[in-house]
Amino acid sequence: MTLQQLRDFVAVVAHGGYRPAARVLGVAQAGLTKSVARLEQEHGVVLLERTAKGVALSADGVEFLQHAQGLLLEADRAEAWLLAAAQPRGPRARHIELGVSIEPSLQLVPAVLADFHRMLPEVTLRLTEGVASALLAGVRENRIELAVTRLPADFEEGDLTVVPLFESESIVAARVGHPLAAAGPVAARALSGVGWVVVGDPTRPAFDDPSMRELFTARGLPLPAIAAVTDSLFAAVSMLVQSDDLARLPHVVLEHPLVVGRLCALPLREPASPRYTVAIVHKTARPLSREAHTLAAMLASFVRSRPGPLAR
Repeated sequence: MTLQQLRDFVAVVAHGGYRPAARVLGVAQAGLTKSVARLEQEHGVVLLERTAKGVALSADGVEFLQHAQGLLLEADRAEAWLLAAAQPRGPRARHIELGVSIEPSLQLVPAVLADFHRMLPEVTLRLTEGVASALLAGVRENRIELAVTRLPADFEEGDLTVVPLFESESIVAARVGHPLAAAGPVAARALSGVGWVVVGDPTRPAFDDPSMRELFTARGLPLPAIAAVTDSLFAAVSMLVQSDDLARLPHVVLEHPLVVGRLCALPLREPASPRYTVAIVHKTARPLSREAHTLAAMLASFVRSRPGPLAR
C-alpha cells in the first residue's frame, strides 16, 4: 500500500468516479483505475463497486475510507511541516493576511482554522472576505498574502501562483415558496422578469458581472431589474428571504445552518453556468511566510483527504 494509492482511492470517492477524478487531477483515467485496482488486489478486498451511476463504496470501502483519510491527513501534516521548515528562517509571522471568497469561507476555511490554531496558537488570521476580482487585486498589490478564491472565467495567472483545490458550480437561489420554485424547470427567459441581487463588486456595473453575462447577455435575453449589488453574502441572503428577488450563489450556501429551509435552488431548463475552480492563490514574487505555507498545505490536505460537498 502506498500513499499514492490512498490518494487515488480517496480522489475517486471525492469526485464521484474515475473519469471526473482524472479530469480534476489532470491525470489519465487508466492510471487511476489501475492504482485502485492494485490496492484492492494486493489486499484481497473490494473497496469500490461499479454501478449504473458510476462507482460506489462497498461496505469494506466505507470503513477503509476513514483509515485512508486519517493516514493522508497525517502525511500531509508532515509534508506541511517539512515545507515550512524549508523556508528561510526569520522572525515568525504574527499574522497572515488571508482573503476568502464566499464558497471557501463557508466550509473549507472554517474546517481548517481550528486545527491551524492548535498547531500555531500565536498566529492570528486577518480575514478579508470578498469577490474574486477584489481578492486577486489584493494579492497582486501585496495587501493579501494568501487568497482562497473562485477563479474568474477570464482569469490569467500572470504574476500569481495558483494551486487548484476543487471544482464547483453555482445555482440560482430564491426564497422557499418563491412563485418560480413550484413552476417546474424554469426557462432562462423567465428569469428576466424578476428582480436580481448581484453578488459581486459594487464598484463595477451590475450588468458587467459574470452572472449577468452568462445568464442573459450571452443568450441574447433582456436584462433584469437589479435590486442591489453587494459583496456581502449575509446582505444578499437577507434580501432574498424577504423578497422575490433572485441571485446566483454557490451551491454550498444552501447547506449553511443559517440558510437551510429559507432558500432553495430554482430548477432550470437550461444549464445555468459552467463549472468553476476554487484555488489557493499567492503572488509568485512574494515568498510566503512559513506560517502561510503551513496554512496553504493544510487547506490542500483537507480537500484531498475529505470527500464530500467540497467537490460537486
